[in-house]
Amino acid sequence: MLTLVISNLKMLARNRQATFWAIFFPLLLVVAFGLFDINGVGTGNLTVVDQDGGLRAKLLLQNLEQVEILDLESPNTEPPNSESEARREIAEKDLDYLIIIPQGFENADAEAGTVTLVYNSRNQQRNQLVDALVRSLVSESQPPERPLALSQLVATEVIEVTEVDYFDEVLMGLIGLGIMTNSIISIAVRVSTFRNQSILKRLLVTPLPIWKYFAGEVLAHLVLAAIQVAIILVVGVFVFGASIHGNVGWIFVIALLGTLVFLNIGFILSAWARSPAAASGLGNAVALPMMFFAGAFFSTATLPWVLPQAARVLPLTPMLEALRDVAIDSAPLWETWPELGALGIWVAVTALVASRVFRFS
Repeated sequence: MLTLVISNLKMLARNRQATFWAIFFPLLLVVAFGLFDINGVGTGNLTVVDQDGGLRAKLLLQNLEQVEILDLESPNTEPPNSESEARREIAEKDLDYLIIIPQGFENADAEAGTVTLVYNSRNQQRNQLVDALVRSLVSESQPPERPLALSQLVATEVIEVTEVDYFDEVLMGLIGLGIMTNSIISIAVRVSTFRNQSILKRLLVTPLPIWKYFAGEVLAHLVLAAIQVAIILVVGVFVFGASIHGNVGWIFVIALLGTLVFLNIGFILSAWARSPAAASGLGNAVALPMMFFAGAFFSTATLPWVLPQAARVLPLTPMLEALRDVAIDSAPLWETWPELGALGIWVAVTALVASRVFRFS
């Protein structure tokens, strides 16, 4: 088995197209994203806890709904539990902003009617912009006969969290991208080539058990995936200053589990490809849309209509979420069990489909 894996790795290394997709393509993207400072403002989600319920509070809510960089959400629970729940979500980076409208806001009470804006320390550029916008909107809603100073209108609370650059986020996306494109395209082209050259048919009459052939292919690609992850992490961290806050070993575990999913997809596509060129085209047709819709580079929350929900059924989505949880939020591997479970389901389903549709000739 070891000899078969080594032979497969040597053939992969000699395949220039495979080497490009496995190493140089994701590496080029690491360099491209590392050279540009793209810590943009982006969109933030906001929860408002209205303890006053007056006309001024309703006017402020209407104005907040018009702010394009804020996505207004309803509290998960009824007051007063909604405030503590929202604060917890901000600390865990699941919520960006919380606005508390207190009792007395309707009467412009300087002591009791001060609005509280709560956010975490991540994305300072957006925080400054939102702070200014909220102060402006609160100022517009106050009675003209009893104007208050801006310092009396809004009180700000900042919850300190680990600072994460955009490149830290996108580096995990590049790992997922490299794993996905190489696994799908490489195995689809490789199997299609072997089929056209009748190599697969000949394997059926050799003493080699056919399961060893597939095991050798899978193990060789798992080794290649580990090398991919290592190279991308080394370049991202030591050349462009990315930060890994969690356990690096968990990154490899998640990447290898994702590799199994995409290898199975590659085997499935190879059954429908009549030539290596067709296999490459099918692989790109599957991988490239998934690259953008699964959130490799940008948050899926910015997608329109039902696309954010649709993106969650893609196999790359749970892989990226798990990678970012362990690498950025320092979550232990077992806390990502929903994402790992989704990947496990994808492994089982795609393996079943691949075993049914795969053909040797």
